Amino acid sequence: MTSNAELAPPGGPPDRNDRKAYLEEQIQKQKRGEPIDVEWVAEELQRVRREQVARIESTQRNLRWLVIGTAVVLVVMWARSGAALDRGGFVTLGLIVIGLLAAFVLRGRGKS
Repeated sequence: MTSNAELAPPGGPPDRNDRKAYLEEQIQKQKRGEPIDVEWVAEELQRVRREQVARIESTQRNLRWLVIGTAVVLVVMWARSGAALDRGGFVTLGLIVIGLLAAFVLRGRGKS
């Protein structure tokens, strides 16, 4: 079993700004049955959750741009193959545009 002196760096307990070391100290305290800094742990949990939400939102934004870019490339390839020159091609293109507009309108309502 390790003692308090072995867990703490020379010079005292870890600083609260050194999150990883402070968290390890809190875990060791909990294992020994000592009281922990609940306020700091709650703040740290909220910080981690905020970072997680920001990362998920960033990923969703990037994926959205990737899907939009892919759709544009597919429409360009479809138009270059001559599909947009016949009457059926214009109807299909119109239906795609109407579908995209409907999707953006519905998506915009969901965010409110």
